[in-house]
Amino acid sequence: MTAQSAALGSASVQPGRSRPLLGVGTVVRKEITEWLRGPKALIILGVSVLGAVFMTLIPFIAEATKDAEAAGLMSHDPTANVLLGWTGQTVALIAVLATMALLSSERDRGTLAWSLTNPVSPSSIIAAKYVVAFSIFAITAVVLPMVLSIGLATVVYGGLPDLRIVGTFAVLFLALPAFYVALTVALGTAVKSTVGVAGIAFAVMFIPSAIGGLLPIVNELSPTSIGGWAMLVAKGQPASMLTPIGWLISMVVLVVGAKLVFDRQEM
Repeated sequence: MTAQSAALGSASVQPGRSRPLLGVGTVVRKEITEWLRGPKALIILGVSVLGAVFMTLIPFIAEATKDAEAAGLMSHDPTANVLLGWTGQTVALIAVLATMALLSSERDRGTLAWSLTNPVSPSSIIAAKYVVAFSIFAITAVVLPMVLSIGLATVVYGGLPDLRIVGTFAVLFLALPAFYVALTVALGTAVKSTVGVAGIAFAVMFIPSAIGGLLPIVNELSPTSIGGWAMLVAKGQPASMLTPIGWLISMVVLVVGAKLVFDRQEM
């Protein structure tokens, strides 16, 4: 009788527990609360806004200080001046620094193992961490700074930027933080230390560009080039389709790999 009861109990628990997104709503609310209660979101917003403002004003400052040659042809082009602030690896660096401890910090505190003792699936934990982190990062590091940059450029340069170009760029550019947040979350499922996650993420960020100097196709295939690809597409310039294909394949690998590793890992 006891064995039969145990079997029935196991049968009633396992199907619910095996649901891929069991308890995801609970984890999402927890993640949102942690992001909003802590200073991280405000720090990301502050750094990103300052960077966007500074880059948008560079041509204006150069022209105001009579350094017209440094200001170049972009001095009176509000669209180009808005886009100027989104070149380079600044957003990628911020994304890695902001999300590299998403899993390792909870593992160190013991809250990750505790969460898994509740009716929450491993997939729900990594999915919630990714969705919340990406959403908050997209708003604080891209959307709000971009809106502020558009308003600032309109006032300073005397004309509204081309919203079609800027809007297209902003939407496509979100693929860049989407990749880096997915990268740090996936690494966090396998690498237990924050330093290890950061080191591998930075290697992924810089190694393709170094190799790409010798083999250009590496840059085209690398998901880390998706930001530059977004800029080319928004401006209507030729852009390799290998880049979004490489990005998509990388995202699938990261998602599947994170799930497989996290499902089998002991905390």
